[in-house]
Parts: sequence; C-alpha cells; structure tokens
Amino acid sequence: MQCAVCGQEYGLTHTCAGIAPLVNADELVPPPPLRFAPFHYFGEAFKILCWDHAAIRRASRDNNSLVYGFLIFAFAAALPFFILVFRALSAGYRVSPTVVLARFAIALAVATVWMVLQIGLSHVLAKTLFDAKGTFIAVIRAYLLGQLFQCFLVIPVIGPLAAGVGSIAVLMLVFAEVDGVAPMKAFGLATTIGVIFSLLSMWFLTGGRPPVQ
Repeated sequence: MQCAVCGQEYGLTHTCAGIAPLVNADELVPPPPLRFAPFHYFGEAFKILCWDHAAIRRASRDNNSLVYGFLIFAFAAALPFFILVFRALSAGYRVSPTVVLARFAIALAVATVWMVLQIGLSHVLAKTLFDAKGTFIAVIRAYLLGQLFQCFLVIPVIGPLAAGVGSIAVLMLVFAEVDGVAPMKAFGLATTIGVIFSLLSMWFLTGGRPPVQ
C-alpha cells in the first residue's frame, strides 16, 4: 500500500512526516531570463515595500532583481542630487553637469559598497547565530529590489526616520523569508545592524567629531 502523502510504499523504513507542505504555484516557476520588464519589477518592488512575503521569495530567485533593484537604488540615491541642483538653479547659481555627475557616481559607489557590507555582515551573523538557510546572492536579490524605501529620504523632517524604519523592515522580512530566520530573531538582527550602520554613517559623515552644539 502506498502512502497518500509521499507516494512511497509503507514499510519499516517509511519516514513520511505526515502532512505535505503547501507550496504556492508561483514559487515553482523557474526564474525568468534577463528581460526588459520595468513595470513588472517596479510592481514587485512595491509589493516588497508593502510586506508581500511571496514577492520577496520570488525576488530572491530572480537575477532580474539585481538589475532592477540597482536601478531603483540608483534612482533613490539621485533624488537628493536632483533637489539640490533644482534649488541651486532656482537661486540663480550655475551648476556644472560634469561635477554633479562625478559626485553622484562617487556617492552611488560608496552607498553600494556600504549596503553590500551591511547585508554581508547581516548574512554572516544570521548563518552563525541562527543557522540561516539562504544564500548571500538570494538575500541581495530580495533586499536590493526592496529599495523603494530609500525614496522616503526626500520627505522633509520625517524622511530619514521613515527610510531607516523601511530599511529595518525590509531586512527583517528578507531574513525571515530567504534565510529562514524566526521573525523575532530576524527583527532583532535587522534592528541591531540597522542602528549600528546608521551610527557608523553619522560618524563617517561628521569625521568622527560630535555635532556642533
């Protein structure tokens, strides 16, 4: 007689767990090849921002997430530059496109390296402390596509706070869905890493000096 769950023959060595796990049909689809689909991936990024767990898992298996995630990350990083240039032009100052592009390229490169270091350290800690099951590339795919929260930085007053909360929330969800870390452990790890890197960012930006009172 065959087991109704796993299909194996009953016997002394039968080790069926009993209940087959439910799997979403979308998660069984193989990852798509590199393609031009900006609206689709922007929609996926918005779903991640809205805590869509299935979208995070899809992004973790799709190399397109690296491409479109980086474009979203670059766009969000460019927004403050656009605002500064607009204000300078409105005030009558001359702005050199070459200088602006050079500074933006440097800022984007530094921000990218900083983000990779943050995710790399987080993933190593998740592996060491919580026996995480995912891979670094899968974590990067999902987290990078979830970078829409960076756009909150341009909101006056509450923008930096909203972006910081968004970073912690997305990182927590990625740990839980991709690395298989328990939600409370993922929250604790994401919060700790987020706060540490925020303090380090402030320290580097101020040259290690305390803010002027």
